[in-house]
Amino acid sequence: MDGWITQYFDSVAKHLSAYVAALSILGGVSMALLQMLKDLLPIRQWFQKYYLSRWMKEGAAEAGLPPTAAATAENDLVKLAVDGDAAALYDLQIEQLCGQYTAAIQIVLEYPANYPDLLRVTASQAQPADVDVVLTGPEVAVPPAQAFLDARNRVTHQCQRAIDALQIAAGFRWKWIFQLASILLSVVLAWIAMSYKPTIAPNPVSVLVTALLAGFLAPVVKDLLAVLQKARGQ
Repeated sequence: MDGWITQYFDSVAKHLSAYVAALSILGGVSMALLQMLKDLLPIRQWFQKYYLSRWMKEGAAEAGLPPTAAATAENDLVKLAVDGDAAALYDLQIEQLCGQYTAAIQIVLEYPANYPDLLRVTASQAQPADVDVVLTGPEVAVPPAQAFLDARNRVTHQCQRAIDALQIAAGFRWKWIFQLASILLSVVLAWIAMSYKPTIAPNPVSVLVTALLAGFLAPVVKDLLAVLQKARGQ
């Protein structure tokens, strides 16, 4: 193992500029292949449908609802957000998806009795009494109008924070999965490249280090290409 490590870093030191260029190319190829897979396959749809379904099941459990309530809530969200086109909703960027969710929840808060499961799942961390008041609606005597407005405001804020949390968590996991896939793909490409022209002899240490560096460099290459494309468009 020590011999591999010494050989690897000695080779890197002797061919530093070529190694950096190779890392850039390797990262760019990895990112290009992953982007092609994203374009050809509905990977974003699969991930976001899975994540949102799981998130709603957790919300239903927190609200004390049966598992079927999560499916009902998800169906209501799809109807309100994109007129029933689930593929269109799940293929959006997570920021846009949550923007549609926020727009839908405004309708739910206006007509809560029509979408009780979606309201309870989204506001699962709110006080149950507040949600009950919102679902019941303002009454002449009990609860007073101000009490209803206060409860509705608290539920509204909780819904907004829940959707924000969904956006942050789903976005983080999507980026983490994409980064991990980039590293794994870079392992394969690094082994192939280093076996084809072994300036640096392929061994587990050299392949792993090269793949990790290329995997972390891949998003940087993607951002640089995006900046260049934007500059060319201008």
